[in-house]
Amino acid sequence: MSGATQIVGRVEAHQPDTPSARKPESRSPLNLSRRIPELDGFRGIAVAIALYFHYIRYATVARPPSLLGYLYTSTNLIWSGMEMFFVLSGFLIGGILLDARDSPNYFSTFYIRRVCRIMPVYFLLLGLSGLAYLFIYRPVGAPLDWVFSGKIPWYSYMTFTQNFWMARQNNIGAVILLITWSLAVEEQFYLLLPLIIRIVRRSALPYFFMAGIVIAPMVRLYIIHKWFLSGLLATYILLPCRMDSLFLGALFAYCLRLPGAWAWLAARRTELWLVLFGLIVCMPALNSAGIPYSRLWMAVGVGWMSLFFAMVLTLALMDSQTFLSRILRVKWLASLGEIGLNVYLFHLGIYCFCIWLLTGHHWLLASWKDFAVTLLALAITITFGKLSWRYFEKPIMRWGHTWQY
Repeated sequence: MSGATQIVGRVEAHQPDTPSARKPESRSPLNLSRRIPELDGFRGIAVAIALYFHYIRYATVARPPSLLGYLYTSTNLIWSGMEMFFVLSGFLIGGILLDARDSPNYFSTFYIRRVCRIMPVYFLLLGLSGLAYLFIYRPVGAPLDWVFSGKIPWYSYMTFTQNFWMARQNNIGAVILLITWSLAVEEQFYLLLPLIIRIVRRSALPYFFMAGIVIAPMVRLYIIHKWFLSGLLATYILLPCRMDSLFLGALFAYCLRLPGAWAWLAARRTELWLVLFGLIVCMPALNSAGIPYSRLWMAVGVGWMSLFFAMVLTLALMDSQTFLSRILRVKWLASLGEIGLNVYLFHLGIYCFCIWLLTGHHWLLASWKDFAVTLLALAITITFGKLSWRYFEKPIMRWGHTWQY
């Protein structure tokens, strides 16, 4: 869940209205000179998927032939939204580090900016969750067990090691903080990737990235072979098991910075669209049950969906006139992407308290009242995200960006 990055090479000058001027753009290699709205829109879609999954699909008890039941069964691959986050993170962070690789302030600037982007809002979440535990859960007790009960030590959240504890215990911990496992994966990735990009010879970097892509499914398959039932959660929340998504994003960031990369892609635009179509056609076979714990999903599915998202991102960036690019530039998607980290971190806690206060039950979508409460939770989440971004996160990030590579 990184901040928006920038790309050079977008054709800014208004060209005469000639056939040659209307040809799709062929951009040059990337750097960090301009903000690209497609990337905010891409993140916005990932956040929207997370909201849909937790607010609607996870809470749905209906099954076909009801309309809600058909909606449930038609969104089995919604699990793969996390691959979208990780591909984008690898693409953005990998690109930033590749462009700043030779900077004398490489490590200090990177980590100061990452701290300013993530730590304030993350520790705000931990602080508010702690207050809710002390002043709401303790007096109320059992009715809120589904929100707060869990066996994950509190200090694991402070050190971004909660995913290790979750994997060890095969337990997601407190629901209000369960999605923080993905932030732990990213923080661990931030310790690994800067070292790789700084130390490894530039020409050898793609081989390191490809090694991570190949090793990840092997680790997942080994875990379920060794610890089948007790290791399922580990395959979803540990960094070695998610390296294919993260390193695939970094690999694309590397390749798109090679001289002539955009011209090469532009000359093969039709083939790229055919690859994208092929990836879509085969998707239903990957995860028909909607649970990403099959051997096929672990061996092929994660990488397949990650490649799909990487292809979508590349095709959208290649030509601003394609429908993909236009979708990613939709204003509300870009706005959601801009406040995405806050919305992602707080949406579960807001939903849990809304559903408990106004319905008295737990995670459930079984009536129109439940649906109305869900919409209220969504409105509160978006409003909170906008206010937090404007008055809390953005000023801190602005200070962080005074540190230059």
